[in-house]
Amino acid sequence: MIEIKNLQVKYDDFIAIDNVNLEIKEGEFFTLLGPSGCGKTTTLRAIAGFIKPSEGTIDVKGKNIINTPIEKRGLGMIFQSYALFPTMSVFNNIAYGLKIEKKSKAQIEQRVYELAKLVELNEEQLVKNVSDLSGGQQQRVAIARALAKRPNIVLFDEPLSNLDAKLRKQLRQELKRIQRETGMTAIYVTHDQDEALEISDHIAVFNNGKIEQIGTPREIYDRSASEFVCKFIGDANYLDATFIEYINAHSEGSPFDPSAKHYIREEKIKSWVPANNTDVRVKAKIIEQIFYGTFSTFICEALGTTLRIIVKEDGNATLNSDTELTMYIDPNDILEYGGD
Repeated sequence: MIEIKNLQVKYDDFIAIDNVNLEIKEGEFFTLLGPSGCGKTTTLRAIAGFIKPSEGTIDVKGKNIINTPIEKRGLGMIFQSYALFPTMSVFNNIAYGLKIEKKSKAQIEQRVYELAKLVELNEEQLVKNVSDLSGGQQQRVAIARALAKRPNIVLFDEPLSNLDAKLRKQLRQELKRIQRETGMTAIYVTHDQDEALEISDHIAVFNNGKIEQIGTPREIYDRSASEFVCKFIGDANYLDATFIEYINAHSEGSPFDPSAKHYIREEKIKSWVPANNTDVRVKAKIIEQIFYGTFSTFICEALGTTLRIIVKEDGNATLNSDTELTMYIDPNDILEYGGD
């Protein structure tokens, strides 16, 4: 549905994004993820029409929209700052675009109430000014307003970043539900890795104006294509050369290159005897235990390397510092980058 080819945005001598290539299918939730200043918002704004690229094309249903005015692109957009009219009622905020299109009163009322139900706003809230609502409620209004004209594509520019953590988690689940129920194509910008992994069908990870990897959340997490992606997405243990040489000596198959950089996700290290007899057994000493309720993180030392492993809580006695622990590592879970 959306195909972006060789997109570049340049400001004088500064290249904000370069050689960006994306293919976004109809009806999917596609996330642009990365740290501040990486180019994800610039890419979104180029799709919206706020920025004109210096090179490349943006095709929507086979038509290049680079020169199409913003208002004729048929896109909905939800901003980080909500961009609502604070002195207008919730009803009138949602109805604004429909009134501009000169829809009938009956059509407007039907659509506003339909959207209010979708985003879980009640009739009492519809008559309030948006300035009287909480941040979470205002974001629901912004979502309803963006959907009012039934756009096929909705752009989200870090819409939940101003909310507290608990509300963000609730609303991102709501966003996914709304996207699924409406069938819209969502292009979502965030710097929050957990958010991206939870709600996305596909993720493009940006770094310094370029895309490092595109894939499903599981592909991005389990098979990170670069060291940057590995370190940016979730938590991973760095394995030094001594550790890798031990793995090579006690495992079958192709050895790892000790001169490369190696990582393993915290939860991939097992503290129980696995059914897979190809796992390498490593003796470790517990340095510290951090309790989180449903799981604990053990900070351990093994072969001169400090490792963090996640252990699910099952009511067993707490292990003390200096306790020996046997851990098991599947060589297939080790990620390797660079080397000779």
